[in-house]
Amino acid sequence: MIGYSAHDNALGFRAVRLHYTADPDKNPHHEDPEIAEKAQAWYDSARSKYPDPNQWAQEMEINWWVGQGQLVYPEFQETLHAPALEGFRARKIIYRAWDFGWHCPSVLIAQIDSKDRLVVLKEVVGRQQTTREFAQEVIKRCADWFPRHTAGFTDFCDPAGQQATSTANERAEIRDVEILNKLGVFPSWAYGWSRKDGRSLVHQLLQIRLDKTPSMFVNAPDCPVLLQGFLGKYVYPPKKNGAAHDEPDETNHPWADVMACLRYLASGLYSALGLRRGAAPSGPVRRAAEYMGYGTPVKRSSLCGRRR
Repeated sequence: MIGYSAHDNALGFRAVRLHYTADPDKNPHHEDPEIAEKAQAWYDSARSKYPDPNQWAQEMEINWWVGQGQLVYPEFQETLHAPALEGFRARKIIYRAWDFGWHCPSVLIAQIDSKDRLVVLKEVVGRQQTTREFAQEVIKRCADWFPRHTAGFTDFCDPAGQQATSTANERAEIRDVEILNKLGVFPSWAYGWSRKDGRSLVHQLLQIRLDKTPSMFVNAPDCPVLLQGFLGKYVYPPKKNGAAHDEPDETNHPWADVMACLRYLASGLYSALGLRRGAAPSGPVRRAAEYMGYGTPVKRSSLCGRRR
């Protein structure tokens, strides 16, 4: 049911999530155009009563991940970018993007679907692990998740992975990439891609195409950290004068780490996904607060009209 979900949490309690879109009259994405139009009118009225977008996100969108600052990817909407997804494509290549580091080494695992959309299937986030320990864990999980996957894996990483590691626990190791090579993983990278370039590609992936779908989907149940980052934990920090910094807080672990993996995926696959370098904004996106929150509804027609 749209807007409703229930599960048993780690403490053994039955947790129920009830969003306003569970009421058809308040669901601007309803299949019936007349109901959708009335629901959009309700949304516009209700939204106008919350001048603070963070308060709206917390109170109305059930967003527990709102951070201080401007969202790096305000286009992201859970209802559009994180729908229920089918399983992976057994005969197609699986892509992995690695972000190294002692605190939160991370990997995103993805495929390209039959309509040339990037589908992020799973994430692996480590904690205080050497590159060797983390890589061994990822390899084991992939063997369990994708047994006998004949199409194989293609890996990407940051060019910084070629630099001597800076973590004290791995000073005896050679380099992160060489460690992966010894385990049979051979990541590639492209020099010249800045963080802003990578974010520009992600902005393009989040845009709505002519078929009214985005160019990227997230498998939310298996990518909780990535989802939290999109919904509010990955932000441009505020300045004292109320403006936002031009760069996100890259020390905000683990959300910054999985977002780095997403940039490596986008830059590694940009030609396969039909993206253009530098074609989207790379700094804080100053748009109306209609994009904020947990699955905020926005008319798809308006999205298609304003995103070129």
